[in-house]
Amino acid sequence: MQYDKNRFKIYALPHPNVLFLVLNPVLIINELIFGQRAPKVTLIDQKSDKPLMERIYIPCPHCETLNNSRLWAKWNSFGHWFGFVCPSCHQIIPCLWNIFSLAVLAITFPLWYFPARFFRRRWLEKEKERLAKVLERPLIQAKSINWVLIGVFGWGVPTWVTFEVVLNVWSGREWDLIIMFIQLPIWIVGGFAWGLFMRFFMNRKGVRQVRKPRLLRLWTHAWKNEKDEKAE
Repeated sequence: MQYDKNRFKIYALPHPNVLFLVLNPVLIINELIFGQRAPKVTLIDQKSDKPLMERIYIPCPHCETLNNSRLWAKWNSFGHWFGFVCPSCHQIIPCLWNIFSLAVLAITFPLWYFPARFFRRRWLEKEKERLAKVLERPLIQAKSINWVLIGVFGWGVPTWVTFEVVLNVWSGREWDLIIMFIQLPIWIVGGFAWGLFMRFFMNRKGVRQVRKPRLLRLWTHAWKNEKDEKAE
């Protein structure tokens, strides 16, 4: 699939932002438990003057439709274990896998393989229903997202759970409750800071289309007409 590189900024491997999603161990929880996925290719419209969140597109390699990423925002960001379903052709848009998620899936292969094959078709039908409901409503606006709340409960707390609970269970280390509860407010503050950054980052405006003043436009139009008359 070809993209207009003059209009879109392309995020795909080996872009540093995409590498972060692939190498960050915290995203195990997001991918395997919550089903929050990231597409292999993301496009950002550089010629739009809308906030960043509203000019991100996810291309479908099957039908070449450019889908606005807000289709999978808010509560519809969960449950996409098999990937995103394109609303146009209903094919699955390929998504990234975190390497640590792949390691867990490889170890637990006998536990999930047959249930996943059995439920995949039902999941696909459910995804089509969810998309139909999303398409009935206006897409969410960037200014309506509470990034601070997402930062605290979507990044800070899950990170604390990963490093202080999951790793303890995984390694069999002795539980140090004092250290665990000291770390909790630190990760919450970190999530708060992340949320503030995302609120600034996702609300950044794109390139503004500067219009000429009305008087200048009229003068330019008159000058072109005069030039055309002389040419005749």
